[in-house]
Amino acid sequence: MKRITTGIEALDRILGGGFPANSIHIIMGNPGSGKTILAEQIAFTNATADRPALYIVTVSEPLAKFVTYLQQFTFADPACVGTRILYEDIGDLLVAHPEQITSRIQDLIQRHRPGIIIFDSFKAIGDMMTHLPAWRRVLFELAGLLTAYAATTFWVGEYTGDALTRKPEFSVADGVLELLRDCGSGRDFRFLRVRKLRGSDFADGSHALRICPSGLEVFPRLVTPDVTPSYTPIAERLPSGIADLDEMVDTGWLRGSTTLIAGPSGAGKTVLALHFLREGVARGEPGLLVSLEENPVQLARSMRSFGWDPEQMIGPDKLDHLYISPVELQIDTIVAEVFRRIEANHVQRLVIDAVGDLEMTVNDPTRLRDYLYSLVQRLAARQVTSMLVVETPNLVVSESVTRRDISFLCDNVIVLQMLLGEELLRTLRILKTRGSKHDGKARTLLITPTGIVVR
Repeated sequence: MKRITTGIEALDRILGGGFPANSIHIIMGNPGSGKTILAEQIAFTNATADRPALYIVTVSEPLAKFVTYLQQFTFADPACVGTRILYEDIGDLLVAHPEQITSRIQDLIQRHRPGIIIFDSFKAIGDMMTHLPAWRRVLFELAGLLTAYAATTFWVGEYTGDALTRKPEFSVADGVLELLRDCGSGRDFRFLRVRKLRGSDFADGSHALRICPSGLEVFPRLVTPDVTPSYTPIAERLPSGIADLDEMVDTGWLRGSTTLIAGPSGAGKTVLALHFLREGVARGEPGLLVSLEENPVQLARSMRSFGWDPEQMIGPDKLDHLYISPVELQIDTIVAEVFRRIEANHVQRLVIDAVGDLEMTVNDPTRLRDYLYSLVQRLAARQVTSMLVVETPNLVVSESVTRRDISFLCDNVIVLQMLLGEELLRTLRILKTRGSKHDGKARTLLITPTGIVVR
């Protein structure tokens, strides 16, 4: 099947290689969701001098606004407007004589011979046709005309979800892409999902997107591979950076394993994870710290408090620090950035501090577990050894390790606890090590001026 690119590599992958060519597709969504930007991006990516893109403006926005707003995006070359990108405004005709739309479109097609045809807004055409049978007749005349001509057509409209079962244009369209904007909880998150793609497979579910100077940036939803990853586990063990802890787990953590560190605030979770990364730097194993709580200044201060030099730890081929404020966190975007850095920097050790902050963007606990399961599987396939830090609400961990228990996803589980008496007593216990023996006794954990000591 011949396809056309959207100009967005990640979206092309979601669509199975791009939109099927010579078909009719609907781009739907509420105002401000990014529909017009996507349509423009498709037009500028695919238009040529021989087969230009014909952009037909109806009664949604004046043509001058389209051209003005377009200039802020890097994909738009003003020199192409009038040559490869052709704008036609049919708003006046639509208001006065909507029944003449088909003949007008036919004239434009014969004159320009476009390879891409975009109607924005197509919904406005149907709204102007007050008589439903007349609109159906115009709709099927248009569909017949567009299908007979070797062009890929996009109908852009401010449709909502229930329109798929109410509006006749959705039965005609070969593909439907919905753009969503969630402004709940004081945050502004954008997603897209493929609702229909006739004769083609696609990646289902909601995929995050954002609007940036280059246009739309899309982050495919993280899913477990359809085929179980094929890789050979390595029996090598990685020291934790704490000698007494290594003795409890047969000299270290298995390469490619994931360790959950759970405990209350102040128990030493982050320091324990930093020992793991520091040991990796000393052994020439690049690390990545994904910090959702400590910014670079705070991290450097924490390191110096133990006599560790941040300049010696953080840098190329050493430790990469990715700080993202949980206020603006979107799980799809951070996962995409994590894997980009893993590939670019050949990361061997990874710490995510803290998983609890990811819950702020995931209301469904099942979805969070699905993300973490997929994350763990992909890290194992890449032989990346990881630690996930989770804060528990109580000083003493009782029935479940975490509020939304994810311990079963991990190979190893360490629980840190704090006992209050005349003096504060911190303890460390290893609950589980998959495929490995371990010492399950509770040990005293001391935070000293040089780091953690386990006794």
